[in-house]
Amino acid sequence: MRKIVIFPVVFILGQLLLSCSAGYGDAEPGQQMNADRTVLIYMAADNSLASNARRNLDEMRRGDIPYYFSEGSGNVLLVYADISGEKPRLMRLSKDRFGTVNTETLVEYEDHNSCSDSVMRSVLSYAAALFPAQENGLVLWSHGTGWLPAGYYSNPVDGNGNALQALSVDKDPYAGYVKSFGADGTFEMDIKTLAETLPVHYSYILFDACLMGGVEVAYELKDHCDYIVASAAEILAGGFPYEKIIPMLFEGRNGLESACWEFYQRYAEDGATVALIETSKLNALAESCLDIFLSGGRVAIRSLDMDSLQGYFRMDRHWFYDLGDLMSRISPADTAEGQTRNLYDVFEKALGDAVICKWSTDEFVLGGYPQFSIKKFSGLSTYVPNPENPVLDEYYKTLAWNKAVMMVE
Repeated sequence: MRKIVIFPVVFILGQLLLSCSAGYGDAEPGQQMNADRTVLIYMAADNSLASNARRNLDEMRRGDIPYYFSEGSGNVLLVYADISGEKPRLMRLSKDRFGTVNTETLVEYEDHNSCSDSVMRSVLSYAAALFPAQENGLVLWSHGTGWLPAGYYSNPVDGNGNALQALSVDKDPYAGYVKSFGADGTFEMDIKTLAETLPVHYSYILFDACLMGGVEVAYELKDHCDYIVASAAEILAGGFPYEKIIPMLFEGRNGLESACWEFYQRYAEDGATVALIETSKLNALAESCLDIFLSGGRVAIRSLDMDSLQGYFRMDRHWFYDLGDLMSRISPADTAEGQTRNLYDVFEKALGDAVICKWSTDEFVLGGYPQFSIKKFSGLSTYVPNPENPVLDEYYKTLAWNKAVMMVE
């Protein structure tokens, strides 16, 4: 599997120092080229994912990429690649009229930290200024660990600040499959910082990174994009099938649905979860969850059988459970003005409105060995409070999702 990105959500990226040879700031007058749709694939691979990044780049070049244009308008595919052993570059991939693929380096940077908020903001801002478009799409490619605070996934601690050695990377026999730990010495960006870093509104954000399909992630980013594509579970090292999905990234909502399907098909024999989320529907989802939590749901969590709750984790990293399964177990029946209303029905409708499409395999398999079963998949994961771990509970209170639903007091 791959990329467990910490956009923590933590965008786990290789360590680098901020500096560049060109390209920071606004595009020079006359450089701008209007586009219909501009898609930027931001690859943070100055880490253990370098070989995967190179393979994915090759896949992109084999895909149906946009034709080059210098007048009028069209679609633009940009790739920012910070790959171990290479200079970070911002590139434009295009085809000429004969179908030959060209890779044009727009900016070559000195070594820098591609997961630094200042570097990421500069790259994204420059790309948006150079190719202003009616719609912008963003693919975030790296390691990932969902909503967790930076560094926690690979170095968890208990309530007393003591390291939980049982969860160490060295004890995971499949660490190389999932690339969840950023073992190269990486810098992580949490989801709150990521949200503050995005310089423009995006039509969508696609996470080619592990564990980013949490309701916490989606809600933190809801005001910065219209749609989110993400996986509640880990993602295998091969990532998305770029040779197939490149044209889909320029086809709006229908294209995103197709990209989700192609991702699922790529890993149907191994293990996959993927969903397309419409962010404008998340406020209604939050309101339905708030009603449940304030109507006894928070208390009901205390007596949950956690072993039977659908999870999306291995190695006892029990921070990612199925949102739909959780709410179905803690939802009370509510009587108001003489009419009985099942709060779960309201939640279920809101969830169905927010999750446009979703696919999952029956099992999650690594190295030929099943890791966990997937019997219920609502499209979004969630944390479940744990009084034995106040470190996570306290951090969770700072997330926009918890402020909206008041799950953790």
